[in-house]
Amino acid sequence: MVSDMEKSNQAHETQTKFSENQPVGQTANPKSGEIPPEKMTRGVSDLLGNPKKALIKVSIPVMVALFFQAVYNLVDTFWVAGLGDEALAAVGLVFPFFLGLMALATGVGVGAGSAISRAIGAKDKAKADNFATHAIVLGVILSFVCWLAVPFMEPVFLLMGADLSLADMAAGYANIFIFFVVFIFLLNIGNSILNSEGNSRKTMAATIAGALLNIVLDPIFIYDWGLGLGVNGAAYASVVSFAVSMFMILYWLLIEKKTYVTISLRRFKFNTGIIKEILTVGIPVTAAQLTMSISTIFLSSIVLFVGGTYGAAVYTTGWRIVSMGIMPMLGFSTGMTTMAGISYGGRDMKKLKDVYYFAIMFGVGLELIVAALIFVFAEPVAAVFATGESAYLHDGIVEFLRYMFLLFLFFPAGILTSSMLQGLKMGKWSLFLTLLRTVGLEVPLAYLFSIYLGMDLVGVWIGLLTGDFLIMIISFVLGNYIISKLKKRFVEPASVPTSVPAA
Repeated sequence: MVSDMEKSNQAHETQTKFSENQPVGQTANPKSGEIPPEKMTRGVSDLLGNPKKALIKVSIPVMVALFFQAVYNLVDTFWVAGLGDEALAAVGLVFPFFLGLMALATGVGVGAGSAISRAIGAKDKAKADNFATHAIVLGVILSFVCWLAVPFMEPVFLLMGADLSLADMAAGYANIFIFFVVFIFLLNIGNSILNSEGNSRKTMAATIAGALLNIVLDPIFIYDWGLGLGVNGAAYASVVSFAVSMFMILYWLLIEKKTYVTISLRRFKFNTGIIKEILTVGIPVTAAQLTMSISTIFLSSIVLFVGGTYGAAVYTTGWRIVSMGIMPMLGFSTGMTTMAGISYGGRDMKKLKDVYYFAIMFGVGLELIVAALIFVFAEPVAAVFATGESAYLHDGIVEFLRYMFLLFLFFPAGILTSSMLQGLKMGKWSLFLTLLRTVGLEVPLAYLFSIYLGMDLVGVWIGLLTGDFLIMIISFVLGNYIISKLKKRFVEPASVPTSVPAA
């Protein structure tokens, strides 16, 4: 027997196919809580239809975009590696602080995107517009606050155990990103706005353009035959690419205006209720990413303690490679947050459960392929990055990859559950999972195996894998528990929970 939801999906699929940006009609009456016909777009129409198809349509462009971004990261590492292990170590030390900047931008973006998707699910366009406008303004304000960190970067790197030369190099590299962080904020927020309305093809185009530009600019900015800026040249190349991608996004949102969401800065009126709604998810997301940055600092310190500059270079380079492999799940997590918000706004928990299970099964299957490729081709992949003065890192990178390939199998359940919680306005529970994984499991277990049990760098890798295996199980159990509780709670239409109901 075909369910009501499936009948609805089949009906949706027989509708006229629309162009990506052109407003399309809808038979529903706007006065009854439906989206006005002239405001409907192809992306929103997809989001309100078949949830599995919508998840794929939102996620695949994000995956492609993140793949190009990962390629840029790998190429960036390749060019920096040509400067020697000190340059690689400097980039590795800055990485958690760069994640901190990204955490602030991503927190506002995810908070706004989650709220916009819930408004779309509830068919409230005016509210979606308000969320988007407030997110842009909030991002600009926070970008200037970040400048306060500039004087403290070098002392922090010294406290982490870096020598004076390494700390100075790392501080110069980090401060470039801090000065131009407004590009990072507006790019991340703009991407989240477009993804939340199912318009992820535009974010893909902007990301690919920036990544390709960065690949071209890196060697020109870094080496003596170009501008000769050394490791700082890599930072400047990244900043330029961020700026180009940001201006593309802002053009579509503020000038072209063919999107579902309408941003109006001239009529902007600060609303604390809107800010609170964004930050309900945004603060836990930021806190979760900051926690990951802090845990990375602790992990880097452990790696430096047991492996020195060699260990830091292996960890930095190896993790860049692993990051490329988990990019598909980061793309799926964007789609999961959007679809969870749509389901929550429309109070459709069957849709939520279906898309959650589908995402995890699809994710595990995809990451299984990635894991096999990383394990089999670990040596040639490592050889790409262990070149020139960094050639002696080859065996260490191979060992890292042949331990960490298992991470790909553990990752989907954790990231997709956290993303679902963000879409459900349960950011605190998403933060709980992150805290448990990083501070509660990964760092202590890495210390246990590497230092206490004397396993050195291998102990760090085993500690990370053990923590991620445990969080995989915990996440899946928690995700199912929350869905079952929401299904019972939404029987009462007036009740909209913002936290997990008591058992």
